[in-house]
Amino acid sequence: MTPRVLYTDLDGTLLGKGGSLFHTASGEFTLAGARALDLCRGCGIEVCFASGRSVRLLGEDARVLGVDRYIAEAGCVLVRDAGKIVLNCAPFGERAGVSVFDEIAETGAPALLLERFGPALAYHDPWYRDHSFSHLMRGRIDLAEANRLLVDRGHGDLKLVDNGVIEDRGYGMPVAEVHAYHLIPRTAGKGSAIELDLGLSGLSREEAIACGDSAQDLEMAAAVCRLYLMANATENHSGLMEILAGYDNVELVSLPMVEGFAEAARRAAG
Repeated sequence: MTPRVLYTDLDGTLLGKGGSLFHTASGEFTLAGARALDLCRGCGIEVCFASGRSVRLLGEDARVLGVDRYIAEAGCVLVRDAGKIVLNCAPFGERAGVSVFDEIAETGAPALLLERFGPALAYHDPWYRDHSFSHLMRGRIDLAEANRLLVDRGHGDLKLVDNGVIEDRGYGMPVAEVHAYHLIPRTAGKGSAIELDLGLSGLSREEAIACGDSAQDLEMAAAVCRLYLMANATENHSGLMEILAGYDNVELVSLPMVEGFAEAARRAAG
């Protein structure tokens, strides 16, 4: 069965080096991504972004690439009908006139993490300033330790998720590899946001596929019939192959980033 919708991460998946649709992982020019989007459209497969980017940034990406709906801030918010419908996927507090970002800040959880991990963790400035539903950070820390700390200090309704490796643009952090982290409500995630979107679209899990590039993207697997991971996913997570043994609907494509996305689109289109 040809799928009806493809949910895809952007950085490191649909996009290549520098966040460009027209650059391979090594920076060479390519039309693979544009041709893959054209293939999807021709086969009746609607593309929906599922990214850690803010609503504003994804809105611009969607406008340029002709996409009508997207999941932003690591699954915290779903935008449909070209921005006319915005749904909070993981309500947190819901105080009138107060953003989820501010409510999370008031718990003290972000300050706790920044204090504990010091120079190895910082806000992903300036991009975090766009976020209204989550706290975007960068660095390299022990994720399990961070989430144990949150629970131990009474912040079990929040979680820190690793959205994968990001390009180091001279951040000057004392880490060998920079990752993007999102502090979000525990009930949030790309998987649950996909389930919400499918329900609103009248589609089933069997009609959906997804593409990603990180271990965190594996949460999408439960919401779709097949998840394609880009080849660079193994570079981002040394133990990924062992983890994949526990999934029966995840495929690792042979190419990285945008070329891997094109490979996945061809497989999905048959």
